[in-house]
Amino acid sequence: MNKIQKKIISIGGGGFTHQSDKNLDEFVLSQCESKDIKIGFLATASKDDKKKINFFYNRFEKLNLQLSHYNLCTEVKNFSEWILNKDIIYIGGGNTSYMLNVWRENNLSRYFKRAYEKGIILSGVSAGAVCWFDWILSDSLGSILKPIKGINLISGSCTPHSSIAERINQFELNIKNNKLPPGIAIDDGVAVLFIDGKPSQVYSSRKNHDAYFIDKNKKISLKEYIKKKDYE
Repeated sequence: MNKIQKKIISIGGGGFTHQSDKNLDEFVLSQCESKDIKIGFLATASKDDKKKINFFYNRFEKLNLQLSHYNLCTEVKNFSEWILNKDIIYIGGGNTSYMLNVWRENNLSRYFKRAYEKGIILSGVSAGAVCWFDWILSDSLGSILKPIKGINLISGSCTPHSSIAERINQFELNIKNNKLPPGIAIDDGVAVLFIDGKPSQVYSSRKNHDAYFIDKNKKISLKEYIKKKDYE
């Protein structure tokens, strides 16, 4: 019996909710082996913004997929049945802290973990990229970038939008000052595929945009970091 591959796809910025980088959406779909893909969208971080939900349906409706969304801001009753019947879950961006509070108040993290263990692909952009980590650098508690806790499916820390100099500089500083553990920074236009909690592929839709592994001593391209790990 084949071992279930547990996949998470973290997108630093872009894709259908930003109306850009269409090939990032295609990269997510390409990781699913199902022939009749069931994809579910969660816009919790944007308080179930109808505009983003419409972007979801407009982007995928012609691709012969089974599409649905769930408004967690107003209803959680049948969420476990909904999420565990999907091939891909895609989480939109917005306020990371607000989204994680909704999950915690309703004890929903267990369902994401169950979906993950089952081999359902967990994916998302911005808030939906970083929520899976132990720690996140986020501006969702105000204008200042601060560490907040994620749901611990991937060890270490993460920040999206690292093509913004202020963000990656703060991320590096927090790691050097022990406010964050070593982690991964993901530029806009870049997706990182994690398999069983480890980065395995970096996909970029924009020239000179990348993802990085950062610890106290170095910042290196995540592509190089993955290659080194392959040889060890």
